[in-house]
Amino acid sequence: MEEGPWMFRNTSLGVLLPTNLDEETSSLPGWIVESNRAIRYIDSDHFAVPGGKRAIELLSGKEGIISQMVETKPDKDYSLTFSLGHADDKCKEPLAVMAFAGDQAQNIHYTPNSNSTFQTANLNFTAKADRTRIAFYSIYYNTRSDDMSSLCGPVVDDVRVWFAAATSLSKFALSRLSLLIFGLLWLLL
Repeated sequence: MEEGPWMFRNTSLGVLLPTNLDEETSSLPGWIVESNRAIRYIDSDHFAVPGGKRAIELLSGKEGIISQMVETKPDKDYSLTFSLGHADDKCKEPLAVMAFAGDQAQNIHYTPNSNSTFQTANLNFTAKADRTRIAFYSIYYNTRSDDMSSLCGPVVDDVRVWFAAATSLSKFALSRLSLLIFGLLWLLL
């Protein structure tokens, strides 16, 4: 999520991204803000960002949805991975997102760790078509602990869709390795 709207250096509020239903005209390239309410584009100079310089903070619960269409191959297994965390902006917990990939959905809660402001999450899915919709929204309507009128929410960053063939190949390689070890042991005995 490194590409997005211009951010003024002296502004510590982030940039609210308005609704758009067309990825061609989105202020966040490749993503669609398909909701009635805005989401916030934040930077690492003023907020905690999982990786790189920019990320998205999901505001407004179910009304703050971002989505993207990704290329997939039908009947193939994929894994959607992303970083989930908090912006270090005094947002009250709990923080959680609903992540969608095709017909799969998963409720993922952020559980803070002593030294980390984010965690890695994943959602496995099987593609049904040449393009699959992935989407995120905040499950809760969160506000800051020092300002009950300021909306905040979970931070999403480092979104990736991986072809999951590597997991089946590693299982195959592991079974071949165990057969080889068994064969060597049989020869030694």
